[in-house]
Amino acid sequence: MQREKFFDLVPVGIIFYDGKGSVIAANELASKIIEENNIDINDGISNKPGAWKIMAGNKTYVAGRVEIGDALVKKAVFLIDITGWEFYWNELNELKEQVKELEDTFNSSFDEIYVIDGKGITKRINKAGETNYGVPVENLLGKNVADLEREGYYNPSVSRMVFREKKRITITQKTKSGKHLIATGNPIFDENGEIIRVVVNSRDISELLNLRKQLEDTEQLVESYRQQLLKLSQERIRSDELIARSPQMKKVIEMVDKVAQVDSTVLIMGESGVGKGVIASRLHRLSRRAKGPFITINCGAIPEHLLESELFGYEGGAFTGARKEGKKGLLELANGGTVFLDEITELPLSLQVKLLQVIQDKKLIRVGGSKYISVDIRFVAATNKDIQRMVAEGLFREDLYYRLNVIPVIIPPLRYRQEDIPVLLEYFLEKLNTKYEKNKKFTPEAIEILRNYNWPGNVRELENLVERLLVTKEGNEITVSHLPEYIFEGKSRFPNRIYVLDICPLKEAVEEMEKQLFSMAYNRLKNTYKVADALAINQSTVVRKIQKYNLLSRAERRTEKK
Repeated sequence: MQREKFFDLVPVGIIFYDGKGSVIAANELASKIIEENNIDINDGISNKPGAWKIMAGNKTYVAGRVEIGDALVKKAVFLIDITGWEFYWNELNELKEQVKELEDTFNSSFDEIYVIDGKGITKRINKAGETNYGVPVENLLGKNVADLEREGYYNPSVSRMVFREKKRITITQKTKSGKHLIATGNPIFDENGEIIRVVVNSRDISELLNLRKQLEDTEQLVESYRQQLLKLSQERIRSDELIARSPQMKKVIEMVDKVAQVDSTVLIMGESGVGKGVIASRLHRLSRRAKGPFITINCGAIPEHLLESELFGYEGGAFTGARKEGKKGLLELANGGTVFLDEITELPLSLQVKLLQVIQDKKLIRVGGSKYISVDIRFVAATNKDIQRMVAEGLFREDLYYRLNVIPVIIPPLRYRQEDIPVLLEYFLEKLNTKYEKNKKFTPEAIEILRNYNWPGNVRELENLVERLLVTKEGNEITVSHLPEYIFEGKSRFPNRIYVLDICPLKEAVEEMEKQLFSMAYNRLKNTYKVADALAINQSTVVRKIQKYNLLSRAERRTEKK
């Protein structure tokens, strides 16, 4: 009796069955549920596995079977009213769906979402973080952002800045995997104005930076071509006006005119601004290739990663951004003409091998290609560096140097050929007078000062100075007072006045220097006594040397005889 009262007090309906599945008894709640809802409790209900729902009117019950194994009672079925729970159950399932949807959205975002708590601990990172940092996100969870910054996973930490400044901050970061990110840290505050969370949104801008770099390189390349075309047009204008009054330059031009008739490779050496490009242009203009293309390639002006494809061309699809139809390189475009390789020492060692093959075999392979293309090119190279020293130091290939240096042409600096300075001044002044519709001239005193200046920038500096003086100074005369101050300060900038062009027997070198010295002194002073005084020797020695080297013109010889 006590047991029956106990079961009636239980807030769950209980039905007891014997071994045959027949109802033995039921507590009050179970009886009430069965009567009110007309539930057939003998319809195999005792044999159903697990738990199941019973819909009765506007009520919902969950039923569950339990094995007892008593001598009389073998099974029991419990009936639990979950009508009040159904709403919460549905709400819970809906909430789970929303959480899953948010989780999927969180992880499918292209941008990285990084959540940090108020203590700087990493709480959540979506899948984009794995790509950005190169490690599973689990490696970062639970770690302080300061530690991760020290370990180089990202630098700098935007969240640390947000904690410090207490406001939204956007920066660029570099990650351990080499990515560049633009990261925005957004603070979340509590009711006391304290940061309880920072949410960081980051986007990988590495590809954008690469595209920007490619665009800048392309723009630089276009500008380089523009400058080269301008330089080429200027050189063609000046090619017929090569100024050479000094013995040194006359000797250079004599050699250039001679070697222009053959296809030998020429290496032009000399300081910046001496006119290496003008000499290269003259070599082409006087050669049998004069009607062919003359292409100037400044090896130092083209970005290194573009240089190979610009020189050798490429096949379609050779790299990202390549034209489908491919592209001819500058060497291929120069077929039948001359290539002037300016600043040859700036050519990377990796490309020096390919250039050597073109010079030797007269054929090339495009980038991404597999077949040889025959080319007929004459090569002229130039440098203002000590190329022999670079060869000795392994900075320039020895085999390429010897291939280029078949005919060396050394252009002396302007400071070692003072006879050329006055005529160059007059030449550029006349040309610029025509260009700017002026009628200016140098005074003799100004010319003398300029002739004694050292001209570290050589002919290019001289031309630029003439243009500056012509367009900025008032009046038709350019006097000593118009000359810039550095002209007077630069007189002793280069104390060495002897310039060796090439190795030769000492006796020949001394004789050549002596001839040039007496020629320069007599042309300038026009009097043997003044020459003797300037050279600190006897006048009779001057006369003897002038006669030895046949330095007098016909008119001067007639004057001497009188």
